[in-house]
Amino acid sequence: MSSATQNQALLASLWGHLLTWRWAIVSILLLVWHVRGYYGRGLWRVPGPILRRIFTITRIISVYRGFSHEDDLELHQKYGPIVRTAPNQVSISDPREIKKIYGVGTRFVKSSFYSLSEAYDEEGLIPDPFMLKDMKKHTYMKRNASNAYALHGLVKMEACVEPITTRLLGILHKYAESQEPAPMDQLLKNYTMDAITAITFGKDFDYLSNGDSLKLHRVGEIIASYMAIFGQIAYMHKFILRQPLIAKCLLPADIGSEFISLINNEIKIGRQLKEDSSKLTFLQRLVLNQQQHAEQITDRDITTHTFGNITAGSDTTAIAMQSVILNLIRNPTVYRTLCEEVRSSLTELPVQFHRANELPYLTAVVKEAIRIHPSVGMMLARTVPTGGAEICGFHIPAGTEVGMNPWVLHRDESIFSEPNEFRPERWISSSEQQLSLMNRSYMAFGHGPHTCSGRWISMMETMKLIPTLLLHFDLEIVNDAKDFKMLNR
Repeated sequence: MSSATQNQALLASLWGHLLTWRWAIVSILLLVWHVRGYYGRGLWRVPGPILRRIFTITRIISVYRGFSHEDDLELHQKYGPIVRTAPNQVSISDPREIKKIYGVGTRFVKSSFYSLSEAYDEEGLIPDPFMLKDMKKHTYMKRNASNAYALHGLVKMEACVEPITTRLLGILHKYAESQEPAPMDQLLKNYTMDAITAITFGKDFDYLSNGDSLKLHRVGEIIASYMAIFGQIAYMHKFILRQPLIAKCLLPADIGSEFISLINNEIKIGRQLKEDSSKLTFLQRLVLNQQQHAEQITDRDITTHTFGNITAGSDTTAIAMQSVILNLIRNPTVYRTLCEEVRSSLTELPVQFHRANELPYLTAVVKEAIRIHPSVGMMLARTVPTGGAEICGFHIPAGTEVGMNPWVLHRDESIFSEPNEFRPERWISSSEQQLSLMNRSYMAFGHGPHTCSGRWISMMETMKLIPTLLLHFDLEIVNDAKDFKMLNR
């Protein structure tokens, strides 16, 4: 063998050994990194699947598939009230921990998940209460719009919804006359968009007739899916939608400017109204607040609240209505009982919220429908504060993401007997002690200072529409697929 050939063979052998060592080193480093993820975060004692403890990708896949609510429920049924669902994430289902994590005065702040909804203008971070971590700013924003969301303020907003309901009834009567099934899922989605825009502005976009003409539904779906998936790896957000070019490709460019133009125009109209106006929109209420206390609410605050009211108040309410109708039709006894109550008690149209809210069985039906299918089926994530926290008998280190999933909590058999059964009577006939426990564990609208501001607006829409439908129609479902899957992202 020549010396050149020997040298080539030697080099090949050395290179082969070098590659082997490189792969060995890389493998060792990866092993160390994953072992550190398993043990080094101080969460190794918290029960959970091995892969969930080591790899974030397992959580991402669960969310991407759209079944994370079912996966979370199965994990809690297997491992108990505390489960490690990702390397730095712990899911809780013990109602005794609600106050600690979400209650007034808690030091747990919203996690980095919410940073994905942050938006900026020339003044900096837009103070949307949905994502604010600074409690002083959050309290300021909640306070300057509190009377616009308050139960007593709905009386003047209620009239804004009536034309939308009349429009929906007209559409449904046409379906009834033609004996064609009505696509209630889409109709309710468009109804709630028109209702919330009418409540907010005093005028609507007529989604019931025109469909998603402004692409608000489509944009909402994109943002919700994006937050659900990339919220599991929030640090990646700055490389995606924070990049203007990528955001421009994903989101319609004209929607923001058209929205802002509409809001600014309504602010001008609102300044001309007096306090005793018989019909007062959400936006006009905020403008009156500004006229009375200019230092407490700015034009920027008004725009922020208005955007939030529209984006958060449509889909969530539609989900509640869809759940009520679906569960009513699937449970004939409940359906008959509710029809008897509504048709004997509500004799005047349009249905008034204060009258509907007095009906015990209707109230129980709506509450049960939202319990069994809450609009939010993911963890309401918080960050453990400095010093850590004792949760369910485990010490959880500072910086860990923890939280509760309403879908899981609402299916806890120790709280709600036969949790998968639609049983409105549980809210009427349960003992006082059991009822108190169920109410404390009911997180459909969140809990504590971050409770959904618009919950009464949503309830008003739902409590008015459901009895209205029962007064006009007999409802039944066509081609019911009882085992259909609900996507959650």
